[in-house]
Amino acid sequence: MLSLLQVHTGQNVQRLMQRVRFAEDVEALWYLRQDLLAALSEADGELEARRQVKQINCMFKGGLPNTMGPRVHQRFPV
Repeated sequence: MLSLLQVHTGQNVQRLMQRVRFAEDVEALWYLRQDLLAALSEADGELEARRQVKQINCMFKGGLPNTMGPRVHQRFPV
């Protein structure tokens, strides 16, 4: 998360970097992904931000309860 943020500037980015650095556990980092997505979207656009955040989702595997993983959206057959 920090490596994604370090190439950006601004007060909001610096504040988010502090929150990531001082997160107490994996669950806290998991919830900071939304803030990360917002910060990256502002700088790089939403599609690129989603691509970057998707890359870090695998880092949470095994560290969170199964119910807290990324949602898989299934399309309903017509």
